[in-house]
Amino acid sequence: MQDDWKVTPRLTVNLGLRWDRDFNALGEEDITKSRGYIALAAIGNPYAAKVPHDDTKDFSPRIGFAYDVTGAGKHVVRGGFGMYFGNSFQNIPLFMEQQANPTIFQTVLSLSTPTDVVPGTGLTLGQWQYGVSPLPTLPGPTTQLADLSVGRLIDPNYRNPVAEEFNVGYTYALNNSSVIEAEYTHVLGLHENKTINIDQKVPQGLTASGDVNLVRPFSSALAAAGQPIMASVRDDASINRNRYDGINFSYRQRMNRHFSLNANYTLAWSYGYDTGGGPTTSFRNYARNSYAPLAPYEWGPSNNDERHHVTISGLVELPKGFEFAPILQYGSARPYNLTNSTNSLNTGGGSVNAVVVPTSDPTNYFAYAGNDVGAQDCFYLTTNCTIAKYDPLRGDPFFELDAKLAKNIKIREGMNLQLVAQAFNLTNRANYGNDFGHNIASQATFGHPIGFINPNASFIPRALWSEFGVHFTF
Repeated sequence: MQDDWKVTPRLTVNLGLRWDRDFNALGEEDITKSRGYIALAAIGNPYAAKVPHDDTKDFSPRIGFAYDVTGAGKHVVRGGFGMYFGNSFQNIPLFMEQQANPTIFQTVLSLSTPTDVVPGTGLTLGQWQYGVSPLPTLPGPTTQLADLSVGRLIDPNYRNPVAEEFNVGYTYALNNSSVIEAEYTHVLGLHENKTINIDQKVPQGLTASGDVNLVRPFSSALAAAGQPIMASVRDDASINRNRYDGINFSYRQRMNRHFSLNANYTLAWSYGYDTGGGPTTSFRNYARNSYAPLAPYEWGPSNNDERHHVTISGLVELPKGFEFAPILQYGSARPYNLTNSTNSLNTGGGSVNAVVVPTSDPTNYFAYAGNDVGAQDCFYLTTNCTIAKYDPLRGDPFFELDAKLAKNIKIREGMNLQLVAQAFNLTNRANYGNDFGHNIASQATFGHPIGFINPNASFIPRALWSEFGVHFTF
């Protein structure tokens, strides 16, 4: 429902209310048949005490207003607030639903793991020889998870994500053809998906060499109940959140005296817990430590956080039917996260590889490079180590200047032929963005560009390209 109410000749109010209802969006019909759920129910785990249900109270109010300050249309203040519910991304329950089928698709051999047994031969992959050893025989479909499989769950308290959005702005008409605007926007994202390994390894005594010993807490109970011992149990929970705040200033001039101009500057902050769709988070927003998914070190700028952004474009009408239209874009450097080639904390999977740093020197990212045992001892047995902040480094700013030159040829009334020549990246700048080496195990490439932004599908970072075209309108 939505209605516009003209309260006074100068004040208009918009009111609305939306209701969303999903049906079996979380795969509720399959949850109790899923092997991960069955295994946890067998050991009395609280995550299998109940199943989630579709949200039925997703009411989204919206309110907005526009106020003409003087009544002359030169000064206008506007604003609004709204709540916007989303539904569950269907890849979230997908793996759980697959584990509810009568037979289960699962890996029986990894070509990257020499210790895996080649099916039907009794030999490990490292021992097996082509043309010498017996040929593999694929096993039939299975009905149970194999040991060290990944169990999948939908959190019993799962709910739909929601965004709370607020904005307020001011517009001033300088004259009949140009305006300036200032606007503030706030967006708070709540109940977003975060995949948590609820069976992450925990310290249990010391090894014979005196280092920390890590075990999966569910393993003994699962074995006693005759259930497979899982490598990790991944619970999709709706606990993640993010925040965006942006201030936008713009100037717009419609075509006047053969010239139009648009100029925009945005000052913005985009933060969240392991958010942004980066290479180490995707939509699951994995934490580095599943037992502290909302720890301060998991909070940081999203991968698309851009503090400053400037866009300037214009159109100039030249004599003899020519038009010239340049556009300039600038964006300050975006952040990127740190990672390691190995699971530094030996969590057992279901988490992003952490970079362990001394608490006294939290930017010493190479303190435990190549020393996972030392990192684990320091993190688990002392308070002298922590996990590096999310997205702590930034790449290069983005800058691009493009231009279009066109020639209009009027054939007759209502018919026009336009010849177009466009050039992109006129300054021949290499825009690496935040595609930088971020693996502490690869110090030769760490902090150096390993890719670039290539909207034209070019193969080299420095590329000036152009295109020519013909537009016929009638």
